[in-house]
Amino acid sequence: MQTNKTIHIAVIGGGIVGATVAANLALKGFNVSLIEQDTVGGNGATKFSGALFRLHDPDHEITKLTRRSIELMQESHIGKIFKKTLNQTGIIYAAELNQKNIELVQASIRDYSDSLYPLEIISSEQAFKLTNGCYSKNNNRIILFEPKGGFGHIRNAASNLAQVVRDTGNLVLENTKVHEVKSENSKAIVRLAHSTIEADYIILAVGAWTKTLANKLPVNAKSIPLANIRTPYSTNMPIIDTESGTHIVPLHEYYYQAGSKIRNAAEIPENIEYNDNIIKSDISERLLKSNFKHEPSHILSIIKGYDSYTPDERPILDFIDKENRCFAATGFCGIGYKVALAVSEIITSNLFSTELPAAFLKKKSQVFSYPRFTH
Repeated sequence: MQTNKTIHIAVIGGGIVGATVAANLALKGFNVSLIEQDTVGGNGATKFSGALFRLHDPDHEITKLTRRSIELMQESHIGKIFKKTLNQTGIIYAAELNQKNIELVQASIRDYSDSLYPLEIISSEQAFKLTNGCYSKNNNRIILFEPKGGFGHIRNAASNLAQVVRDTGNLVLENTKVHEVKSENSKAIVRLAHSTIEADYIILAVGAWTKTLANKLPVNAKSIPLANIRTPYSTNMPIIDTESGTHIVPLHEYYYQAGSKIRNAAEIPENIEYNDNIIKSDISERLLKSNFKHEPSHILSIIKGYDSYTPDERPILDFIDKENRCFAATGFCGIGYKVALAVSEIITSNLFSTELPAAFLKKKSQVFSYPRFTH
């Protein structure tokens, strides 16, 4: 009879999702190998991410995942480790003032706002004061304030979680490229450059490199360009402005990171096309539309970020082989940090029987399934 320690799970990908999954499994007593082609936390989307953390999302299923991650920060060992990397500065979410957005925000408040994680609609005047004058009083938006949201030290989080894997007596292999994964004879096989690793299960969490190991999945790499900017205003919290399509994340006093909506796609990150001048112009225009005080000369550097995207912008969390040995966790579309804890719970629940209700697992399996793209 197998015990947890005799069940070997190979987690491929040392970004925030892979590291969280590996650490969660390791703390539950499983034999885990975390394999990363670069360094844990130093590659892929995790390398570039500003790690915004907010509960509300226009996609209610993503909101549910985030809420579960918030609960796990209180309930689980891995969640408490994760929470130490979250700066709960508060976060401002501003969207076009229309009936649909008002109803979406009100639904999040109705369903999820409580003492654990309060949500509040505020005025532009209040947003101006909360952000030390960075948010404009003249913007006409629906504005949601999440006082316990913020942004995370995502690379520290991945590194700390990898250390949990090591500290529990498990293997972390960095600078190790995986060339192939397959399942045969009720085993999962990981082929490296000069050898193979045999496991009971594989968790495929390679993000923007998904096509290299699972070409059949409808997942592409897409650009998420960012810029480091010097500004005359100093804000203490992130601001998301969906009407203009940008956001800012504080880096230091008078410095922040801003986002672009340019999404160039390719099968792998190395083939994504970037144009610094176009990115710089796009970010500058979006910031001006947001009424943040900014001049193009304030841009210090362009960051060529990216992540994995599915056609419906929901992740795939599902087995992708007939033997149910290879489980894909990919297509996070820039939200990996805020849902990583909930994703790790879903993966553990799918691999092994847990206390989670069968109805919950069935619903999640349908929402984030691989077959939703094959029918």
